[in-house]
Amino acid sequence: MTKNTLIDSKNSVLHILGVIQISWVILLVISSDSKLDEIGVEFEKFHIQLAEQRYNQTSGLEYDKSVMEAASSSLVELSTTFLNEFSEPRSFYLHCIGAISQARKLPVTLELYEKRTEILSSENFKIHGKPVNWGSWRQFNASETEDKNRKNVYDEFIQKAPQIAPLITKRFNIAQQVYKLYETSPLDAYLEQESITYDKLKDFINILGDGARKAFLEAADHFAPEILGKDSFDYYDDFYLARGRIYSPLNKYFNKKNPQKAIEKVLNNLGFGEELHKIKVDSEDREKKSPSAFCFGIQVPHDIRVVYKHVSPFSDFTSLFHEYGHGIHGASGLEGDPFWKRYIVPMSVAETFSIFLETLLQQPLFLLNELGMNEEVIQDIIDRRHFMNLYFLVFYAANALMKIEFWKQDYGYEDASKRFQELTKRYYWEIPGDYWLTHHITPNYDVYAPSYMLASVRVKEWINQMIDEFGEEFWRGEPAKQVGAVIRELAAARGEFDLSVWDMDPQPFLKEQSEFSFL
Repeated sequence: MTKNTLIDSKNSVLHILGVIQISWVILLVISSDSKLDEIGVEFEKFHIQLAEQRYNQTSGLEYDKSVMEAASSSLVELSTTFLNEFSEPRSFYLHCIGAISQARKLPVTLELYEKRTEILSSENFKIHGKPVNWGSWRQFNASETEDKNRKNVYDEFIQKAPQIAPLITKRFNIAQQVYKLYETSPLDAYLEQESITYDKLKDFINILGDGARKAFLEAADHFAPEILGKDSFDYYDDFYLARGRIYSPLNKYFNKKNPQKAIEKVLNNLGFGEELHKIKVDSEDREKKSPSAFCFGIQVPHDIRVVYKHVSPFSDFTSLFHEYGHGIHGASGLEGDPFWKRYIVPMSVAETFSIFLETLLQQPLFLLNELGMNEEVIQDIIDRRHFMNLYFLVFYAANALMKIEFWKQDYGYEDASKRFQELTKRYYWEIPGDYWLTHHITPNYDVYAPSYMLASVRVKEWINQMIDEFGEEFWRGEPAKQVGAVIRELAAARGEFDLSVWDMDPQPFLKEQSEFSFL
């Protein structure tokens, strides 16, 4: 055998070995992708089971604890398998840690859900013949004319709030322990998902909270005599009282208007007729139903549910426009996309589409041509919307900053209450620190509160883009379908929504909300 023949033979063997090695790698990749797909399919199955029961629970319907426990247990097994075998997609990795945390917290979460309405229940005041409780507090505030009665209920609930603090603390302790096992924390996971650093988020919150203060306090003094019957707001006149009352003079213009038909007309114009068929709406008033409107993506994109309780005509418009934004976001998901892309969405992205649609209610031409309002009423709506957006900024700045410090500084419940009280004094006026325990967001979620602020700033930028490209009435006529296509493309991105393309400058949003006809 010649030397060249030996070399050729050797090269042939090396080539065959190389092909085998590449084939083996390809098989491993295929096997890995197949295993990931299998986990995703199973994850969705148990997510649907759990989401169905959570929906029933939050809607004040009968729910099955055993189904919740079994689904949670299955999600823990799947999450553990994923965490042991995969590190990507990163969003799925973080979601699995969160799923284990949620499952470990489930018994305490269920107990908190039941105890909160039971403990935060008035001994002296009723609404619709039943004691005012945590679930009906906002409705009571919206209808009660006596200031001292609202104060008494507020004080009673604040006095009772520490009774639910041990359950809230226990939930957060469990979350901290679970995340620590994977060398992260609830805060670090949130920051990573939102692609923002702690210092940048803190500065962002402070710019909005501090920047809103002056105009908010001036506007509050302007509106207090009208909506409260006194010279100024007191500590017990909270964000939700203001929201339930500020729009009262507008209700006569919206009494005979149907908010569901109004938002569905807009969405049909934008080309979302098919998606609307996937959204179910529940407006029934049940005793244990959440006081806040909400939207559940039971099975994305096919089964999306919007839930609200009637508060007042204009408030119902804001609630439904907001929740339909969530609904369209979920219904625009692509069926063929993997579980992690359809279901795992940064929290500020989840709020972007809801706030985008709600913001239509302060666009002058929308109010004029879609809802038939005259110029004077339009200006009044915008003034009142700006006031509530400023109240939102100062109130949520306190909630958001306290909550990220909660994890960063390892606060206990009393530290958190003390810090929350300090922050309310900084951003607007001092309120009792234990108020945060009664909120529907801050004690219920590991972080979440900053998401609304991030989304609001992003939406202002997005609205400006739509106006620049498609005109001031981008929701109607010829531009509508093009705008709808833009919304659908962004909504369908779900877990792949590009956070890096937004400037996220808080000043344009802050400047707009600080403009009033009377200042």
